[in-house]
Amino acid sequence: MATIDYIAPTTCANFMVSDAFVRLIAGPVGSGKTTACVLELFRRAAEQAPSHDGYRYTRFAILRQTLQQLKMTVLKDILQWLQGFATWRVSESTIFVEVGDIKSEWILLPMEDSEDRRRLLSSQLTGAWLSECIEIESALVADISGRCGRYPGANMGGCTHSFIIADTNMPEDGSPWYKLMEEPPAGWQIFKQPSGLSPFAENLPYLNQTVETLKLPVDDPRRIEQGRTYYTRLAQGHSEAYIRRYVMAEYGIDPSGRAVFGSIFRERDAYGHPWHVADDLQPVYGMTLIIGQDFGRDPCAALMQVDQMGRLLVLDEVISRHMGLELHINTMLKPLLMNPRYAGLPIAVIGDPAGVAKNTVFEMTSFDFLRSKGFHAFPASTNDIDPRLRAVESWLLSARGTGPGMVIDRKRCPTIIAGMKMGYRYENVRSANATVQGETKPKPLKNEYSHVMDAVQCGALGAQSGLLGYINQRMRPVARKATYMPPGAWT
Repeated sequence: MATIDYIAPTTCANFMVSDAFVRLIAGPVGSGKTTACVLELFRRAAEQAPSHDGYRYTRFAILRQTLQQLKMTVLKDILQWLQGFATWRVSESTIFVEVGDIKSEWILLPMEDSEDRRRLLSSQLTGAWLSECIEIESALVADISGRCGRYPGANMGGCTHSFIIADTNMPEDGSPWYKLMEEPPAGWQIFKQPSGLSPFAENLPYLNQTVETLKLPVDDPRRIEQGRTYYTRLAQGHSEAYIRRYVMAEYGIDPSGRAVFGSIFRERDAYGHPWHVADDLQPVYGMTLIIGQDFGRDPCAALMQVDQMGRLLVLDEVISRHMGLELHINTMLKPLLMNPRYAGLPIAVIGDPAGVAKNTVFEMTSFDFLRSKGFHAFPASTNDIDPRLRAVESWLLSARGTGPGMVIDRKRCPTIIAGMKMGYRYENVRSANATVQGETKPKPLKNEYSHVMDAVQCGALGAQSGLLGYINQRMRPVARKATYMPPGAWT
């Protein structure tokens, strides 16, 4: 009988021995996460109490975004590690693991459409494994938890270990998975591996090895050093955003695609001095506060101002999720504007021109609603993406004196800065028909950064001299002409 010889890296070992219902391990690429999950399923299958017929029955669902991803990664690793124990049946999308008294079913289940979700929610499972979980909707964990522990049933001796395990590279800053990892719910345990560039990097004895180094003991310094070249080479060939998340195992931004403003936005100049980003920007009294406003179910606002030097200051951001315009204004925007920081400033809201469409129920546009709340509200000059992007680009590329033409507050605008760096981006064309490797789609990706970046574009359009002059003129109170009164009127 074949044997499995496996020494778990430190974090993987701690992950495997935990009895938390939900366990998530995150780390750099190549750190042994997938192998740990494969062998954890096998170990739990072996620990299942026997049924009345003497066999240990278990059933696990293995989830990932697409079936192709499951076949290219998870399936190959399982068949390699459980060679002689595991049989893949294409028609059932299931791996059957049978050895000794173990009878275990491992179902490969993609999350590509609603049919896949229905299949999951009708499953009777022992446990589940979310492979590269950040690619899957985080809310799905609650649905999966209700399906685990239901197999084997009481008539077969009951389920000995019910659990959900997950592995992943580090998620994006501020994403739902980031929030779950930083503030795990009850019953969760999070395991983070060291950076691949750290002296404590894991799995090095098995990375990038040669025929000669594989003959050395696993703790031999020459074998460790050979494994370390895997990460040093990886760090040399990728962007800073990629290295941060996939090599250094830190939260960051998605490095795929091409940043819309990445080639012109700079946090620092060539001498290391702050450029497009500054600490604690202050509003200028007497100047119009421009609020770039994006509508929809995730309304976002960017508070901006053109100062006496002609710079566009991005002073604050308001990020709303899953709410309408009224709730956004009443609970998010107005409370911010009541801060003494903005007291007494004239305010103009420049919104997405799509907001001129009337509500199908109340016959009111978004701009009508803003005006009913006391705002001077104007539609941006265009909804066309090209001039909107050019407006932001012109501010980023311009100079005022010895400094930049656009400055963003570091502390108050983290989402806007992350969007400028890489979050707001053109997505790669993934089709096999893509004509050029690295080809991107013509319009920026709609994601958690796009709404506030749309607001920035509206504000940047409104801040241009011609439109800003028109807005200021419209906002001035109209002076009444003096009326001639004849002397006889006094008698």
